[in-house]
Amino acid sequence: MAEPIVHIRDLSSWYGRGKDRKQVLRRVSLDLAPGEVLGIVGESGSGKSTLAKCVLGMVADVIGTLCVNSERPQMVFQDPYGSLNPAKTVGWILEEPLRAAGMRNRAERREKVVRFLPLVGLEEEHLSRKPAQLSGGQRQRVAIAAALIQGSKLIVLDEPVSALDVTLQAQILRLLADLKEELGLSYLFISHDLAVVYQLCDRVAVMTGGEIVEEGDVDTIYDHPRHPYTKKLLDASLALD
Repeated sequence: MAEPIVHIRDLSSWYGRGKDRKQVLRRVSLDLAPGEVLGIVGESGSGKSTLAKCVLGMVADVIGTLCVNSERPQMVFQDPYGSLNPAKTVGWILEEPLRAAGMRNRAERREKVVRFLPLVGLEEEHLSRKPAQLSGGQRQRVAIAAALIQGSKLIVLDEPVSALDVTLQAQILRLLADLKEELGLSYLFISHDLAVVYQLCDRVAVMTGGEIVEEGDVDTIYDHPRHPYTKKLLDASLALD
């Protein structure tokens, strides 16, 4: 059996200091296999985004076991407009990860960016535009490209389609599925939307109060939920359909 690309055991984390120190995660355990899409679902404040930040090494106050067997894991955020530099062109934004990785030759950077564009459904004409000149779907494609262009095999997706309308959501989810297959990626997919998670994920872990209360393959969890909180989320999701 292949070694997990993410291995977590009894992970707890805190924010703040002294009297303001607050525990956010409580003894979280999970594995993410190579090539797998693991959905983390829960309401706002459940701890799912904090878990994502822990995987990326963005939380200092943690105890437990956390092993990430991937170089340069990257994150795609909910709001592409907020995560992209509004003063820079798409070309500059996509070259920046390559500059950070030590690729000094400008012509080589631009060549790699141009070759990468078709993978995310963008064209060379987009390189001269700034984020405000793009649609929401195009901005998210740029954000995905920026996360992938260094060659990372582990991508953390934090509500990546929640700011898009239903049509664009479907397009981005299809793109993510295609990229996973073509590039051999693994995704940790953070979402509050159980319908979206069902479309993309292989397994799902349900979080509330900083704990994972239920975990399994999507069909089992959605068809036969055991925990009352999971049933509550599914009932709420069905009510919105």
